[in-house]
Amino acid sequence: MTFQVDRTSANPIEHSAWSPTMDLLALSYDSAEFSVVRTCMSWQAVWTVKEEGEGDIHGLVWRSDGKVLAVNFKEVVNLYSVEGGTLLHSSSTLDSVVSWCSISVTSRLPVITPVEPHLPQIEDVKTDIMSIRDLLESKTDLNVMLLADKERSCVRLAAQGMLHIGAVPAPGIDSVGITPDGKNLCVVTNQTSTRCTVYNTESLAEHTNNINDVTMIYSKVLTLSEYLLSTFKAMTDSWDDVLSEFNKKLFAFHMSLHPSNLSEQFLHLLVTGTASMDLENFLVHTLKEKEISKLLQSTMQSYKGIEKLITQNFMCCCYALATQLQFLLGMSRWYDKYGELGLKEESVQDSINKLSGLMIKAQEMLQCITHSKAKLSSFLKWLLKATISLSDGNSSTVKLSEDELNLVVKFLKTGNLFSTRADTSHFNIDTVWQYFSEENILVPPEYYNNKILDTVLTLLKDKKPYLTVQPNLSLVQSHKLLTESLLKCFELNLHDLDIPLKSIDITNLYTLSSDAKLLRYVNDTNLINMITISEENLQLSNQNRHTITDKIISIFGYDRDFILVTKAANNALTICICFEDDIVKTELPQDTQKIYISENRRLGAIVSSQGRRIQILDLEEDNGEE
Repeated sequence: MTFQVDRTSANPIEHSAWSPTMDLLALSYDSAEFSVVRTCMSWQAVWTVKEEGEGDIHGLVWRSDGKVLAVNFKEVVNLYSVEGGTLLHSSSTLDSVVSWCSISVTSRLPVITPVEPHLPQIEDVKTDIMSIRDLLESKTDLNVMLLADKERSCVRLAAQGMLHIGAVPAPGIDSVGITPDGKNLCVVTNQTSTRCTVYNTESLAEHTNNINDVTMIYSKVLTLSEYLLSTFKAMTDSWDDVLSEFNKKLFAFHMSLHPSNLSEQFLHLLVTGTASMDLENFLVHTLKEKEISKLLQSTMQSYKGIEKLITQNFMCCCYALATQLQFLLGMSRWYDKYGELGLKEESVQDSINKLSGLMIKAQEMLQCITHSKAKLSSFLKWLLKATISLSDGNSSTVKLSEDELNLVVKFLKTGNLFSTRADTSHFNIDTVWQYFSEENILVPPEYYNNKILDTVLTLLKDKKPYLTVQPNLSLVQSHKLLTESLLKCFELNLHDLDIPLKSIDITNLYTLSSDAKLLRYVNDTNLINMITISEENLQLSNQNRHTITDKIISIFGYDRDFILVTKAANNALTICICFEDDIVKTELPQDTQKIYISENRRLGAIVSSQGRRIQILDLEEDNGEE
């Protein structure tokens, strides 16, 4: 064994993890910064990411194929692609990622899931939509992320690192691993004593193909949900600032009028063609002719942009989501295959209902845009014409039809020009803004003018409704209901995972280090076993190798080569690789804090000097001392 690389870090290294397939080492520091470096005979940074606002990093775990890195923050687990460090998926959780294992499954013909359609690119909005091809492993394997939920004292299982499929009770979790066939889960707990408990997880092994099928649908649904959120952001951004300045100026002038109000002032101007001194100053010097003309153009452009986003992006995504949910509904009715996973038909049907309600709400919004566009265009054109007249200009350049004038009269005669909500006031001639609010709609839609909605309501009138039309909900509220329903729809729960096969007290034999991955169980080649001998008088040599091996077998049940870290009476540390007929040893720095061994047992990373020094150790080369 020889040291290949010796590097000093500017920031203390908190966590590290070797890639299971490449000479890549993931490192995290005492901030929300982490990096991936290539260590083969040199030290080359591949990429570095710093996530602001996520807090400290609690752990790093690679997926078994080395294509995805899981980074465990305080309240979120992020999945990053090994190629460039692209964020693929993020899930809120208080759990700690312990391990990420791959389970081999029996080959079969894959389920043909609905093909996701081409979704138009959203202009001016950067969409962080995960790539299904990057996130999902090959269909021949199922990778399962193991998360320690210390609050509920259990180990939770997440398929592909994102879909929770079950839990195993484990108070005081220290380490956990799963066999390659998925039939056994081994948990090391440390409360009053250190115990190694083996659970029967054959139900997981039996349903690996079915879990893969549901996970594929889940990933597509998740992708489409992200696209919906991006569409929302694009619609909101295109509208937020258009009328804000106009609303502020108009409302400020409205509040300054006493005893008359703005509606009376506008009606007097409309009927007589003359304005009060205050209104004339406001129109000519505050709003100004150019500003009104510019507002008219930008508002109409924003209306067109939102209409395009709804018809081409939003509705296209909803139809694609409906296709996936209909496929999932069929799977939920096949109970023998998917019902035992916890997939419920009523939950899927509820999500379909919520999606239908969202699509109707989008149709409402299109109708609202049509009406609001006509009213606001007529009002701004009249206001522009009146302002030009008050400025002694040529108002004949602004054409105003009789129908447009009637719309202005109808609106001003209502006298209700403003709606106040959450310390903001909105000019009621535009009602589109209320669909972007998290509160109920103030101006309900007129269903009788929309043929599509009128047909739907007629069909539902005398029949059992398959969806609930809620006129007072905004688009944001409807989308929130759909999101909550989708989360409930994918709440899977495999049965019979909590049946222990055996439990052994290992307190008196070995002490498991909390600084490294320690558990390797049965035939699991994805996990490395590192054990600190607690018996000070136990000397490690070739002569007593089989004695040590027997003890290892009695605990963990396997007899292949393993790695030990021994501590002498003078606190000197030695790393030892125990092969079938030989033991290779190398002394470690006295201030060694953490040791990370690659899963192919070829490389080791030794962190010392209070986390500021890292050495790469080649475990295969002989340094000539043995």
